Amino acid sequence: MRPAKVAAIVVGALLLVIGLALLAPGGFLLWAYGTQRDSAGFFETSNRVVSTSAYALTTPNVDINVGPDLGDWIPTGGTAAVRLRAASSGATPVFIGIGPTDRVSQYLANVAHDEVTNFGWWSAAVDYRHVDGGAPASAPSQQDFWVAEQEGMGSQVLQWEVQDGTWTAVIMNGDASAPVTANVSLGARFGVILPIAYGLVVAGLVVLAIGILLIVLGARRPRLARSPQKPPPPETKPTQPETPAAP
Repeated sequence: MRPAKVAAIVVGALLLVIGLALLAPGGFLLWAYGTQRDSAGFFETSNRVVSTSAYALTTPNVDINVGPDLGDWIPTGGTAAVRLRAASSGATPVFIGIGPTDRVSQYLANVAHDEVTNFGWWSAAVDYRHVDGGAPASAPSQQDFWVAEQEGMGSQVLQWEVQDGTWTAVIMNGDASAPVTANVSLGARFGVILPIAYGLVVAGLVVLAIGILLIVLGARRPRLARSPQKPPPPETKPTQPETPAAP
């Protein structure tokens, strides 16, 4: 087998692997987009009970950078959003708020609270990091730095379109009392999932097609050259014997 054909087969096999590697996540994203979202387009965790003997529960700091360099093919409206559901288990209103991390840190400075360090998407386990301190000086609803907030009895839902910055979410009792116990779920919506999924699938199919073509060309046997056919021998007519002349 010629080296060029061997190279074509090897490159084709590599392209098959790359094509499948592109198709697998693309197919998974299409499946998740079609089957795992709710009617509002959110992926959401199951309900978890979060609890602290302190005055507040906070999330880790989240850095968000939603720049204009993502490309025109990404939808501009509702590109990403988060949704927090919290239901108080007692007779006290529950408060949910999202604010700049530095302002939240100032508000909770010297305040006893727990930071949620693990809120698994699939696992029901919730881990905390405790911060010692005392009681807050004022109720959370009296603060003016929240970019999104919700307070009330029963189940409360906070939905926020993400913005650039560093943010922290907080769950407290509406009157800033302790302890805090709530039934919580976290949801997220990503407008970029469908374009990325289609891009991966199309790229995977193209790479697969090129790989298959190279393998076919590399494995194809060359046609054997036909030997030139000899012309048929000339036809010979049978000779008639001469009849002797009559005397």
